[in-house]
Amino acid sequence: MKMSWRSIVEGVYALPRKVSFFDTTLRDGEQTPGVSLKIEEKVKIAEALNELGVEIIEAGFSVVSAGEYEAVKRICSLGLASQICSLARCEKRDIDAAVDAGCDLVHIFIATSDLHMKYKLNMTREQVLERVSDMVEYCKSRGVVVHFSAEDATRSDTEFLMRVYQAAKEAGADSIDIPDTVGIAIPHVMRELVRMAKNVTGLPVAVHCHDDMGLATANTLAGVEGGAEIVHVTVNGIGERAGNTSLEEVAVSLQYLYGVETGIRFEKIAEVSRLVARLTGIPVPKNKAIVGAHAFSHESGIHVHGVVNNPQTYEPIMPETVGMRRRIIIGKHSGTHALENVLRQFGYTLSAEDVKKVLNRVKATADSGRKIGDHELLRIVEEMLGSGAARPVSLLSFQQISNQHEDRCVAVFDTAGETIEVVGVGSTPTESAIDAAVKAFRKLVGSIEIRDYQLFASPFEDRHPYEAEVVVKVNGDTYVGRGVGKTSAHTILNAVASAVSQYLSSGRRVDRA
Repeated sequence: MKMSWRSIVEGVYALPRKVSFFDTTLRDGEQTPGVSLKIEEKVKIAEALNELGVEIIEAGFSVVSAGEYEAVKRICSLGLASQICSLARCEKRDIDAAVDAGCDLVHIFIATSDLHMKYKLNMTREQVLERVSDMVEYCKSRGVVVHFSAEDATRSDTEFLMRVYQAAKEAGADSIDIPDTVGIAIPHVMRELVRMAKNVTGLPVAVHCHDDMGLATANTLAGVEGGAEIVHVTVNGIGERAGNTSLEEVAVSLQYLYGVETGIRFEKIAEVSRLVARLTGIPVPKNKAIVGAHAFSHESGIHVHGVVNNPQTYEPIMPETVGMRRRIIIGKHSGTHALENVLRQFGYTLSAEDVKKVLNRVKATADSGRKIGDHELLRIVEEMLGSGAARPVSLLSFQQISNQHEDRCVAVFDTAGETIEVVGVGSTPTESAIDAAVKAFRKLVGSIEIRDYQLFASPFEDRHPYEAEVVVKVNGDTYVGRGVGKTSAHTILNAVASAVSQYLSSGRRVDRA
């Protein structure tokens, strides 16, 4: 992707040829309030990060607990291509815990701002300098790579900060990190701090940014502009308070805007994003850059017309590049091109007059504040065009039954006049609904598998219904179904019915052109 503005910045920045990704999802990401991962879950994420192409995985903070130590040790034993790292304070017991767990690299840190030294460490500047020298030297004596961070660097006295980095280098540090611990830096500051640190030490420099002011990605990229060869990131930008720098945002920006190599396997980004969201319980906002459900979604008629003719008109990169899918949403802003595109998925080819009739009804429905799911759209088509446009599959009713041990979902579907009733069982309402849908449609189509799904729930249920998107494989072919509903189960059932309707429609055509 060639940017028309590339010539403006040509030669302005001393960009590195390649940037290494230091992922701290399993350490700083897990410090998100309310997140606590089991050992098996941390292992799954570590394996996914390794497959993603992350060069350094900060697996945890080994000294924190027995479980944390075991998790880091387990990840170290996997033999991954990624280097495995643990955080450690400038204390021997922390360093020993990291090394004994089997880490290739130890990330040691100490605070350097006057604020932290006075109120947290109760140490003088000279004591901090001495501790840095002693602990970096000790860490090197344990035979590992040392990555040194000056916590709260962006609120530290700059001259003292550079003395600290120089002391770390002289004691044997292999690389240094500039943390913007509370997210108060601006891009120009990060760029200059990196340049200064590189001039003083000559070591590889990392930047570790937080998003308190919404500048984490901008500050990280500015650090690279200043020459930083390492970026600290988390998947989905999770982390303490407002979060950390987002891996996916920085990776895509470096590769496609700056032309800097990252080693990241972009096609796996969405898959890893969903895994982290599921295991941490932190949903990805719909409008999240790169991996949000709306990142490649289009409703506006003007936009859809452009995207249908050439996706580059309204998409900076192809969604498949990062493992995402394009979504055409039907609503009050839709035009005829969007409606025709979606209806073709269900086997409908309508005349211009019929398309206009359906579109007017869609807009009237949306103007009343209702969201248009696939099942709602097909209901409108059926009502407007008569029984000849009957939906292949529709949900007639469902009932959710829950107790302390299991959830059951009783679902009744209409399939071209024939009724199918099934009972699904699962440990959650969503699982029981998926089980019910698979049981129902296996009778109808044969082989069916739910490959992936996303569920969105608004806290304002009186105004906004649940929304779901499911990826369904039917007899070897893949379909994406979307649904809305009153509950998670209702929404999943509608979404799966939509996907199966698309499959059944592939063998029939309603042609009213």
